[in-house]
Amino acid sequence: MMSGNYLLFARCIPSGECLKCPFRGMSITYGPFRSRRRGMSVGINLFPGKKVCSFNCVYCFRGKTAVKTLEPTEGPYEVNAEILRRALREALKEVGEIDAVDFSGSGEPTLHPKFRELTDVVRRFTREIGLDVSVGVFTNSSTLGRDEVVEALRKLDFIEAKLDTVVQWKFRVINRPHRMLQVSDIVSNLSRFRKVFDSTLAVQVMLLKYLGVSNYTVRDAELLADALSSIEPDVVHIYTVYRLPRLNKVIRADESRMLEYAKVLEKRGFRVEVFTK
Repeated sequence: MMSGNYLLFARCIPSGECLKCPFRGMSITYGPFRSRRRGMSVGINLFPGKKVCSFNCVYCFRGKTAVKTLEPTEGPYEVNAEILRRALREALKEVGEIDAVDFSGSGEPTLHPKFRELTDVVRRFTREIGLDVSVGVFTNSSTLGRDEVVEALRKLDFIEAKLDTVVQWKFRVINRPHRMLQVSDIVSNLSRFRKVFDSTLAVQVMLLKYLGVSNYTVRDAELLADALSSIEPDVVHIYTVYRLPRLNKVIRADESRMLEYAKVLEKRGFRVEVFTK
């Protein structure tokens, strides 16, 4: 259903290629789609119409960041409690059984100024209709220094936190973050967050090469393992580029590299899941 210049819900195209979707970035809810981590899912996009993020990752299948910021920011269209409830109602009317509802979409959901309120909306709405689903968020981990973000995330069932590299110069090349971001601060904030979060924390690593820079050497894995020892995630998810990337010079990591990287983490005692396709 169209509301103003955005959609309350958009059905995902069969190919799953977000950059080819005719409604790309214009809907508040979207799905259903089969997530390799979360099962059959519905996504929530708090920034319809303009991607708001603290990163501009070279591989992002959502496209280029329109507003790169570290401050809480509204998108071009207001998303409040009532609008989100209407969007969820529309989505759940259109889809069948689902396993998860996740904040993801165009940009970094925790940058929305009403993020804490909107997580409560999803919780209450699913309880009201008797829907037994896991509620989660996919985050780039850049806002975990904010108390209000931590308080919102603590109420969720699942956090998928990006950490592609712990090497600052590689972080700059691959994730193209806001100029004020240091990957060492992100690691410290994830470590502090783990101490107050009792549900499932997954760390997501995207392995790739871009302009001759890779993040999948054995040394990269060893340095990540050092950082993970303080974060203590429940699982590490290792990926390579599987959807159409934003920039065409991004190169997938081959399977042997991914498995070698995973073996380093497993030897350090971490539970690892590798997604090669």
